[in-house]
Amino acid sequence: METERLYYNDPYLLEFDANIIETRPVGDRFGIILDKTAFYPTSGGQPNDLGTINGLPLVDCLEDEASGNIIHVIEGTITGSSVHGRIDPARRTDHMQQHSGQHVLSQAFVEIFNWPTVSFHLGTVSCTIDLPVDSVSREQAEAAEELANRIVRENRSVVVRYIAHENVAEAGLRKPTDRSGDIRVIDIAGYDRSACGGTHVRITGEIGPILITGIERAKKQIRVEFICGDRVLQYARRANSTLESISQTISAAPFETARAVRALWDEYQKARKRIEELESELLDYEAARFPLTDGIATATFKGRGIEKLKMLAVKICTRPGTVALLADEGDQLRVVFARSADATVDVAALLKKTLGRFGGRGGGRPNLAQGGGLTGSADEILNFAQDLSRGPAPRS
Repeated sequence: METERLYYNDPYLLEFDANIIETRPVGDRFGIILDKTAFYPTSGGQPNDLGTINGLPLVDCLEDEASGNIIHVIEGTITGSSVHGRIDPARRTDHMQQHSGQHVLSQAFVEIFNWPTVSFHLGTVSCTIDLPVDSVSREQAEAAEELANRIVRENRSVVVRYIAHENVAEAGLRKPTDRSGDIRVIDIAGYDRSACGGTHVRITGEIGPILITGIERAKKQIRVEFICGDRVLQYARRANSTLESISQTISAAPFETARAVRALWDEYQKARKRIEELESELLDYEAARFPLTDGIATATFKGRGIEKLKMLAVKICTRPGTVALLADEGDQLRVVFARSADATVDVAALLKKTLGRFGGRGGGRPNLAQGGGLTGSADEILNFAQDLSRGPAPRS
C-alpha cells in the first residue's frame, strides 16, 4: 500500500489524521509510514516539511523510492495505530512561494532568451536555478526578473492537472519528463506548464515579489540565485539596516554610499601602499644596523609575523657573509633562516635538523627556509641552529 499524498491536491491542508501501516528504525530514531500524509518529503530540489505527529517533532520526511511510501522520522516513539499530523505553516508557505516563484522565473528565462532551467535548489536562505549558458548579464537577469514579477502581479491561476503519459507530448510542458503513469502538472494560466510533485500556491499573487540576488559561474553553467515572497521583505529589511549603518558610519546619503565607499577604498589602497613603502624603508634601516656575531644575526620577536620576519631576514642577508636566524613567538613558535649569496650554509638543511630536534614542520631553499610549530624556548632553538651553522651538529 503506497502512502496517499494529500499535499498533491491540497497544499493548504495543515492538519490531518492517518493510520500507521509500518514502523522502522531510521538511524537512532523512529520512522513511521502512514496510509496518507500531508507532509512533503525532500524531493525535486524542495526540502521536506516539518511539524509534529501526535505532538512529537518531525525531524525528517523522506521518500522510500522502492515502495513509493513516505517515511516520517520523529523525535520519540508513538504507540497506537492512528496519528494526528500538523504541518509547520510558515515553512510550508515559504516553500510554496519559493517553488512557484521558481516556475515563474524559469519560464521567464525561456520566453525571453530560450534558456531552460537544468536544475533547481530550494535552500533555507536562498534558491538557485542553473542555466546552460556561458554568461548572464545583470541586464538580462533584470529582464527575466521584470517579466516574472509582471506575471506575479497579474495574479494568474496556478492549477494542478493530471495528464496521461501518452498525452505528455501534446501537453506543452516547459521541460520533458521521463515519469511514467499519470503526470502531475503545475499549470500557470497562459504562461507555464511543468511536471512537478512540489507544493504550490493557488494564484501567482501569493508568490510575492521575485528578486534575483546573485549570478555566478557553477562549473560549465550559470547559477542564478533568487528569493521570493516573505524572503524578499526580510532581505530588504536586512539590506536597509546594513545600508543605514554604512550611511551613518561614512556620513553619506544611503544611495551615495557606494560612491563614497569606493573613494574611501581608493584612499585606503594608496595609504596602504605608502605604509608598505615606509615599512620597507624601516626594515632597510633595521637590517643595515642589525648586530652580527661572527656573521650570524639572531633575534626573537613577539607577534611580528612570518612575512615581516622573512623580509627582515632577506634584507639582513644583503650584507656579505651573513646568516640570519630569526624566531617569532606568536600563536606558535616560528623560525626563519636565511643566508647571503656568498655564504655556504644550506639553511634548508639547517632547518631540517632543527625541526628534527624540536619538532614542527617547514622547508625552503638553501638560501631561505621557514618552519613553525616548534617546541622549546626560542633561545634554545636559535642557539642550537647557531651551533649547527658554525660546525658539526652537537650531540643531543
